[in-house]
Amino acid sequence: MRAPIDLSLTVACAVVLLGNLADGLFTLTFLQLQLARELNPVMRWLYEGSPLAFMVGKLSMVQLGAVLLAHHRALPLAHHLMRAAAAVYSLIVGYHLSLVCLLA
Repeated sequence: MRAPIDLSLTVACAVVLLGNLADGLFTLTFLQLQLARELNPVMRWLYEGSPLAFMVGKLSMVQLGAVLLAHHRALPLAHHLMRAAAAVYSLIVGYHLSLVCLLA
């Protein structure tokens, strides 16, 4: 039997996916402008291969994690992890926005 849809989990999942997209776009922009360098070795390797590989890899990895947590939504841990990821991506996007403000 499937767990019922929880609106707060759906919102948290949307925040994670949109936050990941924003993080990827900000990071890609900063890398292209040579204002930052990628510290994550896997993501750096993907970026050095191509910016498209970077974005596809980044979006795919987080999407896979979100799908796995949504699949296990009956477990309270899945809810906690999705909300924690949403909070982390909110902070990351806020950090990126603060960098943009400093550059302006």
